Amino acid sequence: MKALLALADLPPGFSLEKDDAGDDSDVSVSSKDSRCAKLVAFTNADNPPGSKASAGQSYSGGAQGPFVDETIDAMGSPAAARALQKSFKQAVTTCRTMTLKIPGEGSSPISVREVSAPAVGTDPVAVRFTATGGPLEGFEVTMVTVAVDDVIVAVTVINGLPDDIDGATTTAVEKAQATLGASRSGT
Repeated sequence: MKALLALADLPPGFSLEKDDAGDDSDVSVSSKDSRCAKLVAFTNADNPPGSKASAGQSYSGGAQGPFVDETIDAMGSPAAARALQKSFKQAVTTCRTMTLKIPGEGSSPISVREVSAPAVGTDPVAVRFTATGGPLEGFEVTMVTVAVDDVIVAVTVINGLPDDIDGATTTAVEKAQATLGASRSGT
């Protein structure tokens, strides 16, 4: 999909990750806290609820990262995209801790914190998941989701600095806006 980030859109040193559909499908989160049920469902889902079509791509900045994963989901209407953003934000703000399980590496408690999102698109939401103990301690993932017309652009950055998160998200949203805005001409 032309709206996705391309290697040329990222800083020097990044490489395209092979699309190993099964490599992160076993990674999961769980929580005994009922206030986290919605966020657990969002996080474990392959696609957000209501997604009509999805495309994604992953990039690596080296063996230690940062790792950038982008997905774009067509929601069918701008109202559906905004509703999903509102629901995701509520899920983030009501949940404080979950458990992250990575097969072969173990399980760790993770903190859930809403963080400031780049000021792009409509209703941007950013959340940081940080492993606070156990075998995954220090592992950190920041996810930013943004509504762009009738799609959701989601950028997930592992082991990234704020500049990595801001840059990747801003570039992804601007590219989606430019590409999707031009898509009415049939391209």
